Amino acid sequence: MSAAVKSLFGPHFLLAADGSIHGEDTPENRELVRRIEACLKACEGIATEELEAGIIRDMCRVLADVVPILQDRKQHTGVTVRAVEAQSACG
Repeated sequence: MSAAVKSLFGPHFLLAADGSIHGEDTPENRELVRRIEACLKACEGIATEELEAGIIRDMCRVLADVVPILQDRKQHTGVTVRAVEAQSACG
C-alpha cells in the first residue's frame, strides 16, 4: 500500500449515481450519504458558482436580519409568514 493511500483518513466509500454505497457500509457513512443527498436536493437549481460564492450563507444572514422583523409583525397582526418558519434551516 502506498504512503498516499495510508495517509487517507475519514470515510471511505463511493456514492453511486443511484444512491447506493460501495465500500465501507457504516452508520457514519450512511449518515454522510444522507447529508449529501439532502444537500443535493436543497441546492437543486442553484448554480455551482453561486454556491461557491456563499449564497446559502448570505441567505441565512438575510433571514437572521429579517425574521425578527417578521416575527414582530406576526405578533402584532396575527398573519403567518413562511419566512419565520424558514429561519430554523439556518440555525
